[in-house]
Amino acid sequence: MVSVDRLKSITNFKRGFAKPNQFLVELPPFAGISTDELNILCSRVSLPGKQILTHDRRINMEFEKVAYGYAVDDVTMSFYLLNDYGLRKYFDDWRNSTINEETLEVAYKETYQRTIKIHQMTRPILGIGTKLGPIRASVDLGTGAAYSIELIDAFPTTVQSVDFSNELDGLLEVSVQISYTNWRRIQASQKFINFNLSIT
Repeated sequence: MVSVDRLKSITNFKRGFAKPNQFLVELPPFAGISTDELNILCSRVSLPGKQILTHDRRINMEFEKVAYGYAVDDVTMSFYLLNDYGLRKYFDDWRNSTINEETLEVAYKETYQRTIKIHQMTRPILGIGTKLGPIRASVDLGTGAAYSIELIDAFPTTVQSVDFSNELDGLLEVSVQISYTNWRRIQASQKFINFNLSIT
């Protein structure tokens, strides 16, 4: 049995438990739009998994699985919308570069695929927080990436609808489904300033 002191020692040595709200998304620049604010407004994202595809092979009386490929799932990201709707316009333009809805022409994949990076951040050296009405904002200084991946040949395949309601304190969000060819783990040695938004 592992003692509490041993658990505390391990967590302190490993800089604590990973937290779901310490993440950063790096979206690519597209059509001349700066993506700094888009990265800040990301409210939810997931690190993708990867499945090894197998088929059964029989040798004499025994069956065994043999790998023949891999499969990856799409990644869904959610973003808070501001009154200029710049984020929705960003993904509208990216989607329109895939299939031009006026000319009905389909572009070559090389022209619209991009790389997207997702980082799990480590515990910050200094954290500053404030509350603005229902919105809680925090800035983590001196954070690094504990685990980073990049989505290869990524592009948005679905931009979800935006639902309106009569809630006075509600914030609008838009969800985007990202498809990609593969993902790989990368090294991110630089330090980040991580900005988080949440509704309380």
